[in-house]
Amino acid sequence: MDGFEARQMVVNMEKTEILIQIKDAEAKVEEALKKAEEMRKRSISEARIEAKKILEDANVEANKLREEILKKIRETLEKEKEEIKSKRLKEVTEFEKRGKENIEKTVEILYSEFIRMVEHA
Repeated sequence: MDGFEARQMVVNMEKTEILIQIKDAEAKVEEALKKAEEMRKRSISEARIEAKKILEDANVEANKLREEILKKIRETLEKEKEEIKSKRLKEVTEFEKRGKENIEKTVEILYSEFIRMVEHA
């Protein structure tokens, strides 16, 4: 083997070694890409799960808030209903009282008229 052949052999070995290194690098890049894709999918999956949980929590909170609002509305309506009942009961009681007074006055007037008619008869 002369110097040229030896050099050619070193160059071929270097080329082979470079090709092996390139293939190794490509394999590492491919593996890194696979891992990155897996991480992306996992991240998306985790984000979806978290979003679902957030929505569920928001729905629970919204339902609680809705129930609180409805409770306050019911309480307010019940209070207003009781106030209206009380006011109407007072009105009915007053009306009944005036009616009784009017009946008593009417009876007195009729009695007085009857007595006057009897005395002048």
